[in-house]
Amino acid sequence: MQHPLLKNRFAIPIYIAAWAFFAMLLFMIGWYFEGRTIYDSAVNAFSFSFPLLILGVCIWFIVMYTSIESLGFFHFFLHHLTAGLIVVGIWISSAYQLRTMWFGTTSEGFDYLIPVHWQIFMAFGMYDYIVIVYYLVMYYRNFQDKLVRESELKELVKEAELTALKSQINPHFLFNSLNSVSSLTLSKPELSREMLVKLSTYLRYSLAQNLKELNNLSNELSNIRLYMEIEKVRFGDRLQLHFDLSPDCGKLKIPNLILQPLYENAIKFGVHESLEPVCVLTKCRFENDILKINISNNFDPDSVPAKGNGIGLQNIQERLHLIYGRADLMRVVKKEDQFTVYLEFPQSL
Repeated sequence: MQHPLLKNRFAIPIYIAAWAFFAMLLFMIGWYFEGRTIYDSAVNAFSFSFPLLILGVCIWFIVMYTSIESLGFFHFFLHHLTAGLIVVGIWISSAYQLRTMWFGTTSEGFDYLIPVHWQIFMAFGMYDYIVIVYYLVMYYRNFQDKLVRESELKELVKEAELTALKSQINPHFLFNSLNSVSSLTLSKPELSREMLVKLSTYLRYSLAQNLKELNNLSNELSNIRLYMEIEKVRFGDRLQLHFDLSPDCGKLKIPNLILQPLYENAIKFGVHESLEPVCVLTKCRFENDILKINISNNFDPDSVPAKGNGIGLQNIQERLHLIYGRADLMRVVKKEDQFTVYLEFPQSL
């Protein structure tokens, strides 16, 4: 793990400023509170604090290889007690040598301003303080790394779930479309040929889309119209399609292919089960930074409902939750002879 002073460009200036504050505090104690001369106070403050400037950097390597999780509390305490004694010993002896050798002060010794026992106490206190700061930095880094790993894991899970949903959508659509082609092969072969061409064009678009990405509503609706043309070959005038779009909706974003299951359901549960014309109405409005889409169709309430496992609506609900992180973006209303799905797509994603 990289040293904290090298991780951030502001760390070294902050560290030096903290050391300078400590040295200034020692100077003020000697000069203002003890009444020593400026020179003696400066000599003692610098000689005692300078070893800390170097030792404070080295203590990181003690902390980096000492973990309470791997050593246990007793060995952790014993390790730091031993390391603290060594650091304090080096600190005190270095400070004394620095004062006597560099400044030639030998008359009263180094402890004339700060007694030796207070030097040791202060050194241990600073060692503990620096160790705590380093552990806080280390745990913060580990916490940040954990968040990054969790975020990456969530993205992998999200991508896997979307891939699974896509594998469900394509077979569902293919099953319906190939059934339609099969029903027209003998009765209307020219229409079945046209339907196959449109189907290949639609599938080429569908397979090229990434379900995790967003697309313009205009592109999606163009593809929906192609799909409805395929189905209209089969159902003729029984299938009617109407759009009520505000002018500013076309360039807004929605997840790729998310509307497809709704039109499939309208065909399966509306047109397929009714002898009367079924109108699939799509309304789009942009309000409060949210694209609101309502898709509704009428149906015959007296018909026997087609069997289904609700995979289309379930896919939409799951995809909205995966992409937008919300579970309140889809609402289904069924009353009398009308079935409506209300969708919301936030544009501030």
